[in-house]
Amino acid sequence: MNQTPDPLNGLRVAVTVDDQFQWTGIPFPEGHGPKSVSRAMIEAFANHRVPEVYAFNSTAPTEDDPGALSILDDWCAAGHHVGNHTHQHISLNWLDVDTYLSDVDKSEEILRPWIERAPSRYFRYAFAMDGDTWEKTRGVQTHLTRTGYLSSPVTLWFYDAQFAVAYQRALALGDREAQQWLEDVLVQTAVDQTRRQAAAAARAIGRSPAHILLIHGTTVAGATLDRILAELARLGVEYITSEEAMRDPANAVGSPRTTRQFRNSSQKWAEFAGVALDDVPPAILAEVEEVAKIDGQSWNEVLGGATAEWAKRIPFTPMPSDFH
Repeated sequence: MNQTPDPLNGLRVAVTVDDQFQWTGIPFPEGHGPKSVSRAMIEAFANHRVPEVYAFNSTAPTEDDPGALSILDDWCAAGHHVGNHTHQHISLNWLDVDTYLSDVDKSEEILRPWIERAPSRYFRYAFAMDGDTWEKTRGVQTHLTRTGYLSSPVTLWFYDAQFAVAYQRALALGDREAQQWLEDVLVQTAVDQTRRQAAAAARAIGRSPAHILLIHGTTVAGATLDRILAELARLGVEYITSEEAMRDPANAVGSPRTTRQFRNSSQKWAEFAGVALDDVPPAILAEVEEVAKIDGQSWNEVLGGATAEWAKRIPFTPMPSDFH
């Protein structure tokens, strides 16, 4: 009997990390922080020979904790790199181009010593939202070109950030059973979502492109990354550099769809080509929200509180519907 090949077998994936400092308004749980998570990730990358991982960090949290920037020295010493991810992590959808670019340049000022060590200057849009109109995208891309940046897309993600708040609740409650369940489910979700999104991209484009995977610098990611990388490698994933991934036109040119919705490039390609993407985002997120519940600490409430904090620094009106 013929079996459909696993999309993961032979898939070339560059791994990237976002938000090692988390976001202003969302602190790390007690006993955890950028240093411990970064150390766990560096070890996981070494264990599975994942090369030259770019970290894209919004830098506003370092205003309150400048010492957190020291993790970037260890990051680069381990052979990894740093890119620009704006200062305050606000969606381009919610800002005018000039304000957004001021935020890009502010992060550049802070991260320049580490960005200059990297083989390429990469920028990543906050929330992977590259503009709700082509005019906005063109305005930002023009600035990136003038300042020597390439836009690093996200082509694969597995909604690990949505696990982070539940995991922090479990830690706060000392609920080890909930922690273990969340870790196990995140590993399963990472593999399943990578497989689904890679298959959809291949159908939409007509070939299997090189991919750029995102994982966030959260406590739950630090606890599970080694397992995730091991399982993906066991299923045939080959880890490559961002430079190799960016040689693929699917990443260098980008997707043909402009949308204000929360979508990675594979999702945009699928929507453009009319390719169905079942269970993306994963239905399991509803169960994740029911784990270790604490009043006022749902994912939406925590994110809403964070964006209210950002609005004190840069006036804007968040649009929660953009995440649907």
